[in-house]
Amino acid sequence: MLVALCAFGPTLRATAGDADPAKNKWNVTTVAWIAANENDLDRDNDKVAVIGKVTEKHSDHVYFFKDDTGTIELDSDIDLPVGKLIVVRGRIDQAFLHIGPLQINVDSWRHIGKLGEILDK
Repeated sequence: MLVALCAFGPTLRATAGDADPAKNKWNVTTVAWIAANENDLDRDNDKVAVIGKVTEKHSDHVYFFKDDTGTIELDSDIDLPVGKLIVVRGRIDQAFLHIGPLQINVDSWRHIGKLGEILDK
């Protein structure tokens, strides 16, 4: 199944100024928005989608993910590809009282092709 990202345009692309995932039907946001809301415990477990690349596999379940706005840890039971442009869907995992890192618990992911389409994995 192919879905062209460019057909959704601004609906899928979150900007730093309006990256609240609740304001778009796909819950697309940025790493910067998640980090800026780190101390908002009401955001814990919010559904989000981020577009970027896994830069490193740190351990069995921990990955580092980077988009145009920053880097965040991913906690994933699913193997993720390093260095490929992907969409990651999951839930925000707040670091309560700053114990542990701010993370996204990964529910699923998809490749993004050269022309911007989401490809089934």
